Order: sequence, then structure tokens, then C-alpha cells
Amino acid sequence: MRKLLAGLIAALLAALSSPAHAEIRALLVAVSQYVEPIPSLEGPPNDAAALKTLLEAQGAKDIISLRDAQATRANVRAALEALGKRSKPGDWVIFFYAGHGAQAKARDATEVDGMDEFMALGGFQVSRPDPNHFILDNDLRGWLMNFFPTSVNVLQIADACHSGTLNRAVTAPSRFKGRNALNNPMALSLPEGPKDPAAIAPSAGDPPNLVYVGAAQDDQFALEGPLPLGDSPSRGLLTYALEGALQERRPNGRLAADADDDGKLSLAELASSLETRTRELSSTRQWASAAVPARNERSVIFQPLKAPPADDRPVEVKAADDQAADILAGRGPWASIPRGSPDLTWSAKEGWVTDSRGDRVAEKLTSAEALTGVINKRKAVSELAGSANERVIRVAIGPRKPGELYRNGETVDLAVTHRGAAAYLTAFNLAGDGTVQGLYPLEGDGDGRMAAGQTRVVMARTRASAPFGVDNVVAVATPGDPAQLRQALARMDGKREALAAAAAVRDQLDLARGQAAMSLGELYTGP
Repeated sequence: MRKLLAGLIAALLAALSSPAHAEIRALLVAVSQYVEPIPSLEGPPNDAAALKTLLEAQGAKDIISLRDAQATRANVRAALEALGKRSKPGDWVIFFYAGHGAQAKARDATEVDGMDEFMALGGFQVSRPDPNHFILDNDLRGWLMNFFPTSVNVLQIADACHSGTLNRAVTAPSRFKGRNALNNPMALSLPEGPKDPAAIAPSAGDPPNLVYVGAAQDDQFALEGPLPLGDSPSRGLLTYALEGALQERRPNGRLAADADDDGKLSLAELASSLETRTRELSSTRQWASAAVPARNERSVIFQPLKAPPADDRPVEVKAADDQAADILAGRGPWASIPRGSPDLTWSAKEGWVTDSRGDRVAEKLTSAEALTGVINKRKAVSELAGSANERVIRVAIGPRKPGELYRNGETVDLAVTHRGAAAYLTAFNLAGDGTVQGLYPLEGDGDGRMAAGQTRVVMARTRASAPFGVDNVVAVATPGDPAQLRQALARMDGKREALAAAAAVRDQLDLARGQAAMSLGELYTGP
């Protein structure tokens, strides 16, 4: 009897000491209406609505939404503090902001770049900045650390930019615009905000419970635009990419972003997928940044969403001349549209093709067959982007910064770094017209084995040359000799077989059951 009683007491104490069922709570802030000269935005309310729907599908019920005039410093602070009081150990709190991000002169001498990052809220005026209409990043960090104990997990998502510059000239107008509030941040000084002890972080170290996902790197714009079609509602690329990461599946039924193929999407896998997806959506103008503490790398917040219906719509192409119009009038994997925002614009007379993001993706294309190659290559890259795992393998194209244009004759280097266990490296290129080009290993390269953490220079001091456009380098690391993949690529070499090459890579990933990894790199060339 004593043993039974002791067992019941122990069970009761264990139940009382363990956290209650973890919940997802959220504060969604969307600001689209701004005071001149800051341009208003279209996407933030759509992003917030989409994320709310996503969170409700995950079972979240405690969701606070603040839009435009409601989104003041005081209201954001109060909402976060209230969420902190309601949260229990093990809960996840998501703080989402969609709107303009900006920089101003820092008052804190410890800022390395001399700048403060801040969220520009709805009533923000450049001529008379009111502390209630902006939130400094340091203040937000203090709130997140002081309002939420380390037993509560926090995911901060910022679909906004802090600073940046477009570093590659485009050849056509892009339908995307940046969420940057100010073009000359050094001209602005912000007044000191209200005294707020809760806005002071208790330590300088990184909190172990705070996961951060930003839309862009520090020197980039965060973009918004109509997605997925030219006439679709405007969306921020980061939030759109998040939805895609929870929906897109491989042929085996697993999420494409589930890199280790265990049926769960960890935060580390999600962060890696968002970087690749935003980069592919923006033609390397933007890629997500993330900081995932070690304790949460394998944490799972989001369960897979219902897979979207198959996208069977033809690619929309607009003719830039009569020659292209005549060809587009025939049958093919396209829909010819005379106006609006097409996926591609084609001049058959001059041979160039531009995409909706303003990039000249291919040149010297004068036939329906060549245009089909461009269309299939776009589909292939989109399919592969969802399965990339850049935390294990990464493609670096230099010596210029990522995404910059290489002019005719300029030197191009290509290196692949593999951070996983020893593996076999296979790399090939998808040219702008969909032609498959073998890169590694070639004759004399050996079997392509790479040690853990090794960087392999696949292509060194090659010069950019015609045909110009957008190339995509695909690197695959496999635990065993990928003879079947390499044989398939060898048969496709020199042919417009982008979709078949992508299918061969996906088959190899499925065969490896989470032990293989793939990465993409983008190379932009022009005359």
C-alpha cells in the first residue's frame, strides 16, 4: 500500500511539474499606409491575413492583430507584455511584422556601423519623428527578453528590410518593390524614446529562446509584389516563401523542405528553405536571414499544410515584336498575352527573354523550341529550390558579391562547400535556355569525394561569355557513389533537358532518405 501511495504521489508531482499543453500565441503587426515621402505598401495586410490563416490551421487561438494606425509603439509593447503574462512554459510566441524597415543615425556609440535599425510604423513622419511611431531594434529585443522567460520560446519574423541597395542593373521594369522606408538613412536622426526599463535587454548575449527570421540580409531590400502571378495580390516574398515551405512536397509525399526526410520540418530546415526560396523568387536580390539557437534547431512549430493543387497553368509570355507574336500564336507550354504582367517577355527578332523580375534570363532565342527550354528550366529551378539544404552544402559564385552581373570576358569562379559528413559531389549547370552542362566531376577529377567541411573549386577563372542570361548551378552531395545520377546527367549533357535533370536529382534525394543534400547557385551574365 505504501509503495502504491508513493507511486501515486510521484505521478502527481510529475504531472504538476511538467508544462501544460504548449500553445502557439501570436502578435501580427501589418503596416501599409505611410506618410509621404515614405511610399505606402500593398502587401502587409495580405501577409498578415495569410499568416493568421496558417497559424489557425496550426491550432493557434491567441492571436492579436494590429494594423496601420493601431500599430503604435505603445500598443505593440502592451500586446507583447500581455502575451508574456498569458504564456506558459513550452509555449511558442510568434511576433510578426510586415511593413517598412529603415535605419537612422545611432545614438549608441557601440553600434558598429553607426546606425540604428527601426520599424517605421503607420504614423511615422520623416520631418517630425514621433517616438510612438517607430520601434528601435534594441528596444524590441529588450521587450522580447524581459516579457518572455527563457522557458517560453519566441519566433520573431520580420518581412521588412533595414537597409540595402540593388547591386545588379535590370534590363526591364520589375513588378517587385522594396520595403525600405528611406533612401538616405544618414539624413535622419530619431528623437529619444520614452524611458522604459523593459526596453533594456538584461544581457548582451543571444537569448537561448529567441529564434529570428528576417526577410533579407543587412545590405538588401526586402521585396513585395504580386505572387504567384502578375495579377495576384501583392505579397512579401518571405511570408509567401513560408507558406510554400509548408505546402510543397516531393514525389515521396514528404515536404520538400524536410531535408532529413524524417516527416518533420524543424526550424533549422525551415530557415534553410526560406533562404533558398526567397533567393529564387527574387533572382538573388534578397535572401532570408535567420538565427536559430542550438536548443531549437530541431524544434517543430509548424505542421505541413494541405498540398496546393497542381499548377497546370501555362507560362504567360508577352511578345515584344511581330516575329515573337507569330510564334506564340502556335501551340506550346505558354499562353500568349498582349498586355498585363507576364511571366516572360520575348523578342524573337533580337533573341532576348526577360522575366517578371526584370532580369534578362536568356539571349539568342529565336525559335519555339528554345523558348520551351527557357520555360522548362524555370520550372525545374522552382522544383529544386524547395529541396535545397544550404546548411549542409553551399554554392558560392565569385569573385563578385552574390547576384551581381558578370560582363562578357570577366572572370567567374565557382566553389562548393560541404559541411556534412564525407560525401560524393556532383555538380552541373542549367543554362538560361535549359541546356544541361556537366561541371563536376569531369575526366581527371577523380570520383568527386569530399571530406566534411571541405571546399571544392569546381570552376576556376572561367570567363563569362555568350549565350548570356541566368544560369543555375546545381550541386548534390550523396553518401554513396551516385552512379545512376551521373549517368543520367551524362546522357543529358548539351541538351535542353532541365526538367529531366531536376527529376533525376529529386530521385537521388529520395533514394538517400535524408542523407543527401542539394544546393543552388545563380550566375548572371551579360554583354
